[in-house]
This record gives sequence, structure tokens and C-alpha cells, in this order.
Amino acid sequence: MRRHGAHPKDQENGMTHNSGAGGLLTDFGTRDIVLEVVADTASQDGAPELQVTLLVAGVLISGTVVSFKRYAQHHPITARIHEAVEGLAARASHEEGAPRPGPPLYLHLKDATYYTPGSQQAFPSDRGVFCRVALKDVSAFNFGGIGWSQAD
Repeated sequence: MRRHGAHPKDQENGMTHNSGAGGLLTDFGTRDIVLEVVADTASQDGAPELQVTLLVAGVLISGTVVSFKRYAQHHPITARIHEAVEGLAARASHEEGAPRPGPPLYLHLKDATYYTPGSQQAFPSDRGVFCRVALKDVSAFNFGGIGWSQAD
């Protein structure tokens, strides 16, 4: 669902729009500015790779933060979606009064593994996957990955 006034590219890559400081102050208490900076930094060229572990709905997700573009390139379908979003964004950027991007809404991870309560086995156990997480759903996080060693 597209937020009112949101630029198509920014809506897809996790950005929203706020026309003034009032909107920023209104939802400031429900946002995690640190995670927003991490997500925003990942979208910049040459950004260092950063491992994080997130708590989302009782599940730990551990992986490396990447840009929306990198996330989109992992699969042919998402790559086509990224191309379409880029085209819409290019057209919209030429319109007068185009809204400014707001804070990111999503964090994109590569090599993500999921750890569920009561299990010491990561899913998937043989490799990580690409993952997109809504920032609003993150209850807690730490910098760095996690992993449990298997006892012999």
C-alpha cells in the first residue's frame, strides 16, 4: 500500500515523506533513529558492511545490512521491481514539488538466518537468505551476528 504523497521509489525502498518538522516530532517516540541511520547508511555507495541481529516478533534474525538495490539484485523478480521503481522515481523527480524522502521504513539483510525460541538450529541451516524487515517491527537489536556452535 502506498502512503499518501509518497514517491514510488521511496515507498519501495523504505522511505516515507514528511512535509515538515511537525510530522517528524509526532512519530519520533515510535521510531528507532539508530536503525534508521543504519538503513540509510547502507544505501550510500561504499557503505561498510554491518552485521546486526534483530528481534522481530520473538524471532532473532541475524545478517548483514545491505542497500535496497543490493537486496533487489538477489532475484530476477525483485531486480525487475527495482528497475520499475527506478523508472518511476526518475519521472517523478522531474515533477515540480516532488516530496522529499523521509526516514527509511525497511532494513534489508543478506546472509540472514533466523533463530526461533526453543531451537538452537538456525534456519536456513546451510546458508543465509536475503530478508526485508519493517523497522517498526523490530523490538530490539544489537550490532554483530550470532551463532550457536554445535556440540560434538
